Amino acid sequence: MRIMRTFYTTMALMGLGALAACGNGGETGSGTNTEAGKAVDAIPAGQLGMAVVPEHYRLNLTILPEEERFSGRVGIDVTINQPSSVIFLHGNDLTVEDVWLTTGEQRIEASYEQVDATGIARLDLDQVPPLGAATLHFVYDAPFNGALEGLYKVNDGGDAYAFTQFEATSARLAFPSFDEPVFKTPFDIKVTAKADDVVITATPQTAVTDPENGLVTRSFATTPPLPTYLIAFAVGPLDVVDFGDLPPNDVRDRPLPLRGVATKGKGDQLGYALENTQPIVDALESYFNVAFPYPKLDIIAVPDFAAGAMENVGAITYREQLLLLGDGTTVSEAQKRRYASVHSHELAHQWFGNLVTPKWWDDIWLNESFATWMGNKAVDMAFPGGGYATATFRGALGVMGADSLSTARQIREPILSNHDIATAFDGITYRKGGGVLAMFEAWLGEDAFREGVRLHMQRFAHDVADVNDFLSSLADGSGRPDVVDAFRSFLFQPGVPIVRAELSCADGANPTVSLSQQRYFPIGSEGDRNRTWQVPVCMAFGAEGGERTRICTLLSTEQADLDLPTDQCPAWLMPNDQGSGYYRMALSDEGWSALFENFNQLSDREAQALLSSLSAAYRSDDATTETLVEAFPVLAAASNREVATQPLGDLALMKERLAGTEAAKAGIAALVQQLYSERLASLGLEAKAGEDGDASLLRTSLVGALALLAEDDAVRAALVSRVENYLAAEDLDPAAIDSGLVGTALTVAVAIKTCLLRKICWIGLWHRGMPPSASGRFQPLPRHPMMRWRA
Repeated sequence: MRIMRTFYTTMALMGLGALAACGNGGETGSGTNTEAGKAVDAIPAGQLGMAVVPEHYRLNLTILPEEERFSGRVGIDVTINQPSSVIFLHGNDLTVEDVWLTTGEQRIEASYEQVDATGIARLDLDQVPPLGAATLHFVYDAPFNGALEGLYKVNDGGDAYAFTQFEATSARLAFPSFDEPVFKTPFDIKVTAKADDVVITATPQTAVTDPENGLVTRSFATTPPLPTYLIAFAVGPLDVVDFGDLPPNDVRDRPLPLRGVATKGKGDQLGYALENTQPIVDALESYFNVAFPYPKLDIIAVPDFAAGAMENVGAITYREQLLLLGDGTTVSEAQKRRYASVHSHELAHQWFGNLVTPKWWDDIWLNESFATWMGNKAVDMAFPGGGYATATFRGALGVMGADSLSTARQIREPILSNHDIATAFDGITYRKGGGVLAMFEAWLGEDAFREGVRLHMQRFAHDVADVNDFLSSLADGSGRPDVVDAFRSFLFQPGVPIVRAELSCADGANPTVSLSQQRYFPIGSEGDRNRTWQVPVCMAFGAEGGERTRICTLLSTEQADLDLPTDQCPAWLMPNDQGSGYYRMALSDEGWSALFENFNQLSDREAQALLSSLSAAYRSDDATTETLVEAFPVLAAASNREVATQPLGDLALMKERLAGTEAAKAGIAALVQQLYSERLASLGLEAKAGEDGDASLLRTSLVGALALLAEDDAVRAALVSRVENYLAAEDLDPAAIDSGLVGTALTVAVAIKTCLLRKICWIGLWHRGMPPSASGRFQPLPRHPMMRWRA
């Protein structure tokens, strides 16, 4: 998973020059044949093609993190499918000292040149090799990367470490390779490092040589077939916490070794992360009915890590903040839930992405959408009641804003060159993709959908698959061939459908619902609204206080009428049952009001979908302010935390961006107080014994609303007092304030221009009473020593 990876990958790829299209075995573009069997090919912009295919890697790396460079000897067994003396592959910033090809007893000398900044390399062979099996050999060295990608070094606590981040196209910074997901091969790995350093990679260590000059060479078990981007290395004086084996279960007939890894001195902070791993693994194995696909599981806390986490086989890497939670007693509920969600996402990738890998980056949604959807499902199975059941749903609601723009992209975006890869890692892939999967799961039924997923795992285990392969598996496993075209309608066009539902009740006839669809746009957007999808529309309706009925249809045309299976006019109609559909819904004013009046008939998810669609209608000028505000007290009074706090987004928008006068802003602030002050008073600012996690998260939201939106003087003063006590102790006093309120309390202190103590000024405040420097600027106060890690 790439929680923060999108930004860093984009930055890494920005500014690279345009490439000519074509690759090994593809069109030659402007390439010409200079002599028989020797072609001068155009540099491949994207896929290398299948002229030369890797079959097996042998990596022998020397990694000494205290040095500036590392070195390696690499052998790649290949199959040559087309005769040529030119081979394109990948290598980025590598200094290749020697390169040659062997085929049988024959050795063919070669020269190596990097021909493009994205890491395209060209080999020119002295002669055209025969078709069939051959081996490429490289001797090289390279610098440790300075941008937290490829193989890079980290200094932590005075010690040097080396870590890797290879997705999407950074394995080529560490070794010569065919660095594309379609090339899935076994790896034999050896690493020479200091005898007292730890070395971790994808598989268990099998042998170690005797020390020589303080160095040893460690050998590791051959990996299953893997793409280059899923290999990882961690080298240095690491703490390794052996949690023991996860025991066999109904799916897995062998124990699974589990370890936690951190830089020196931090291993004792991995307890909570390790203790809570087994329930997620068990849930995933149960869902897929496939045992964990790899021989071990290491979870690694990395100090400097641009990606939030990465699903490397056997060696999953995470930012430290996600894993170093101690025993869990001194961290906030939000931190625990963040860990669980990210951890489950990465573990889900061991099946979707690792066991079954996309052929090319245009199907990265087959990794990320599925890990988003499956990760949330698995963590809810592992820890029911933790708020994870609605995570995919909430993510889909959240991304609809971006998907409503005329510039939005489709889920399965064509990737024509290396420059395009970064665009595939964004909210459309993760959250919209996850929401669309959840919609089709709800439409097909959970059991039928799961059968399709299981069939896909069986068909393509340790192999690669594309969109057509997956949709075929889903159709065959569920027994519903109609899912293919419907699913494709959401994959291959951008935007959010808006489904309008108009209820009509005529005497002597069954009630009907007139459905229509088009693309949703907010006010001011220009785009083609005349788009249609094959939308799985499931509706719920009922008489006032009566039985609830569900009915589904596939809306594949611009307009359709549906007869309801009742002879009574419903008191209410919910056009998105359980909020499972990835679409906006639109109703008349009477239709919205009927739902408010029968609010107790709606589930928590439907309540959130209701306000999300009403809010969207307000933004597109299809609903009035009065209708929107009518919903606020109904939702704010809900017992569910997510429902109760949902109006805060619209209230913030109204106050900060729409209110034209101070009086209007004051009115919105007063409304926030009216809606939430009594609830916060009942909850209190301190956690109570036996309080559940939702209460803690609700407190955080309500305090933020009243302190920042309502600017409640009493709440703000209470926060300032508590944060002053929190900062007063030399080592900070966690008992002085609820951990979930620290951020809001510090924000309030900044907002009212109070430094409190000199120790708060690490945030960047300037002390007004200090004399300016010679440059005329005020001098910043010293940071509190305990705040260094927060900066």
